[in-house]
Amino acid sequence: MDRGKLRAVGCGQANAVRRGLALLFAAAAIGSASTLPDRATAAAPACLSCHTDVSLQGTVHATLACAGCHTGLIPREGTPPHQAKRDLPPPTCGANCHREPADSRPGGSPLAYPDSVHGRARLGRGVAEAAICWDCHGRHIIKPVADPDSTVNRRNIPVTCSRCHEDMAVVLKYNIHAESPYREYLRSVHGRGLSGKGEPSFAAVCTDCHGVHDIQGAGASPLHAREPATCGQCHAGEFAAYSRSIHGREALKGNPDVPLCVDCHGEHTVSAATAPQSPTSKARVPDTCSVCHARPEIMRKYGVPEDRIATFIESFHGIAIGLGGKAQANCSDCHGVHDIRPASDPESKVFPANLAKTCGQASCHPSMTAKIAGARIHRDYSRRSSGAPYYVRKALLWAVFLLTALTLIAILPALFRRGRGPRTP
Repeated sequence: MDRGKLRAVGCGQANAVRRGLALLFAAAAIGSASTLPDRATAAAPACLSCHTDVSLQGTVHATLACAGCHTGLIPREGTPPHQAKRDLPPPTCGANCHREPADSRPGGSPLAYPDSVHGRARLGRGVAEAAICWDCHGRHIIKPVADPDSTVNRRNIPVTCSRCHEDMAVVLKYNIHAESPYREYLRSVHGRGLSGKGEPSFAAVCTDCHGVHDIQGAGASPLHAREPATCGQCHAGEFAAYSRSIHGREALKGNPDVPLCVDCHGEHTVSAATAPQSPTSKARVPDTCSVCHARPEIMRKYGVPEDRIATFIESFHGIAIGLGGKAQANCSDCHGVHDIRPASDPESKVFPANLAKTCGQASCHPSMTAKIAGARIHRDYSRRSSGAPYYVRKALLWAVFLLTALTLIAILPALFRRGRGPRTP
């Protein structure tokens, strides 16, 4: 429902309530449609005579009367002319006004709030600290979403969410998944994009990933913030490639063993691949891949060799990267980034027929021949199946052993003689 319709509904309800509370609002005047902008002030002089700090002028509720939200008032003589605040029922924003159909904007309708992590805590378990409408939108000074001063304007949403999620007392009390998401977000590529001078619609904010009114807790399945399709709302090309990959195909089937976007890029700390601290940076890609590929139980389950990380570390590429090299190939240079496929897939970058092209990239080995490219990279030199390197390694080990033994044989007698001291005549 658009804002015009919401206002019309709200005004109609306010008129009905105002007529029922004529004693309380004796000075109220029910004007025609042409006087709507002035009715907020004219409708409740009795309220404003006490609540001098309250004004709806310039807000989205400027045409509503106080009793439109603060229902349950019982007029009486004296001051205040109604029961105490603690005896009033809280406003129910979604009961009569904000009833946008749930399927018109998935997750965006206020009707989704009762089933959210906040709604279940507040309405189901009576947790007073759980966020409710006015905690995010404001109490009386509620501005349109497009207004830069609105608490739910895109630029302000992270700050609004941080009021609770950066409160360590709240985080610990309710065992919230992230301890300091706002500070982490500010250092991320998304946070820096939002705080810059650019257009904020290009930087993801909390509600883009977690939802608007249908926010779920970390244990929910599926969790909107972890779904690859959520990232795909902005990163369409990357999502399309991921969907065709071995990881993406399994993820879209609901397989819990495969990595999702957040497993490789992080959650609130997403950084550009060029940033040294990024888990997808050149030097850290092997560590990121090892989270899954160094787990024997997962590798055995899917028939993937268990030694891929260990053998890469022992390879020339792995040793060079370990020593700080930045030009050597890592996992993603050979296997792909988002479009990783099994080696048996003809479209895989490591399919035998494609190795010459993969290794022959301009930044790697431009003159690579198919024969050389076909050499095995993931070799375990401690196994005879690795071929010549196994025997060379053995020969070198034996050579070191023999040289060490001969050195000791030559040195030990001299040391023994020196220890006995000079001979007496």
